Amino acid sequence: MKKISVALFAALVASACCTRLPEMPPKRVTTLPAIAGSHAVEESSAIWRDERRSRDVPVKIYAPADVSGPKPVVIFSHGIGEDRDSYAYIGRALAANGFLAVHVTHAGTDKAVLKTGYWNLYRATKKAGNWVNRPYDVSFVIDRLRTRTDADMSRIAVAGHSAGAFTAFALAGVTGLQGESFRDGRVKVIVPMSMPKIEGLSYTDVRVPALNITGTCDSSLIFRTRQRDRRVPFEQTTALHQYLATIGDVNHDTFSNKTDPHHDTIVALTILFLRAYLLDDATARAWFDEPGTTTIGRDRLTIETKSF
Repeated sequence: MKKISVALFAALVASACCTRLPEMPPKRVTTLPAIAGSHAVEESSAIWRDERRSRDVPVKIYAPADVSGPKPVVIFSHGIGEDRDSYAYIGRALAANGFLAVHVTHAGTDKAVLKTGYWNLYRATKKAGNWVNRPYDVSFVIDRLRTRTDADMSRIAVAGHSAGAFTAFALAGVTGLQGESFRDGRVKVIVPMSMPKIEGLSYTDVRVPALNITGTCDSSLIFRTRQRDRRVPFEQTTALHQYLATIGDVNHDTFSNKTDPHHDTIVALTILFLRAYLLDDATARAWFDEPGTTTIGRDRLTIETKSF
């Protein structure tokens, strides 16, 4: 019975089908600005208590060990069934490039729930409170970061995968979940990866730069999300500086796998976008502003842009 349950869950979350990359001409600028990653990385874990909600918020912090002074902050929100220790490849790469990366565990939809059974995890996704707590967790983490001397509170970004992509969008001003707004004006940039299909959300109030990342095989039956549904946030936004990167042969689990040949491309896109809009790097911004087909390492991908 356990093997059947595992197989069923795997079928639900696996990519249902693949599509082709969007038909676009080649980007004229084919050379990606260098991603240095030269800093030593220091890792630490903590559990922060939000007394207002009587809730513990575990975090894992990746910091550049050889950089003094405040560093730009990137808070990472995990997908369903993951936790603060997941997506370590992103946290380490961010720290190696000079960012202070803070990975958050969202109790209720984390790996601890997964350990009690896949059915319990699935039911947890149906509880509205678990979705509401996600942006509240991140805003609380931002509050706590004010006590650290190594956090630049004027330069804060939120990235996340799947349900974590929702977290990022919620903090950027997406509305529709229980009629609430979770906008946090301290968040300047978001990088939502593989946003799930959630009925009733409105993206028209998003006002911060956003890089949506998906793949040609990025479908998930557990959220009844097809690959084309990942385009919805990009297509429905009315803000400036909105982008969509689609990577060939990348599926939903690519982002959360412990190791994967596509990770270098995901990291390169994320860091380059943070340089563009969190660090005001004109060269990085120019690379994104030219739409088209390009390659990063072994991966072929497209960059789409929206300007009004």
